[in-house]
Amino acid sequence: MSHEPVPRDEVAAALKAGRELGPEYDDAVASSLAERLDQTIDARIAARLAAAGVQEGNQPPARRGGMSRNTLRFVMGIISLTLAIPITAIGASAAGAIGMLAGLFGVIAVYLMVVLGADR
Repeated sequence: MSHEPVPRDEVAAALKAGRELGPEYDDAVASSLAERLDQTIDARIAARLAAAGVQEGNQPPARRGGMSRNTLRFVMGIISLTLAIPITAIGASAAGAIGMLAGLFGVIAVYLMVVLGADR
């Protein structure tokens, strides 16, 4: 990536103009030079963002650690099915049909909380 710095001759010319014009024009010369530096910096930032594939005004994609959403859903599905069998059996033997349903709803609730909570 090539950097287009503010040419040294522009800086030198601004300093020379400031000396020739006198102290009453120092603010104007400094403002002009600062504006040129701001433009150069903005151009460099835009070039780096474009190289990274980020459009102006958008945030770069945030990197999330851990599993992707589909992997999480798959893993939680396997865990839920594995735990649903013994929980259903224990609930049915302890409290009949109501215990069985409570166990199944509990497994489903935990699954939904983990999968939906991963988006936050």
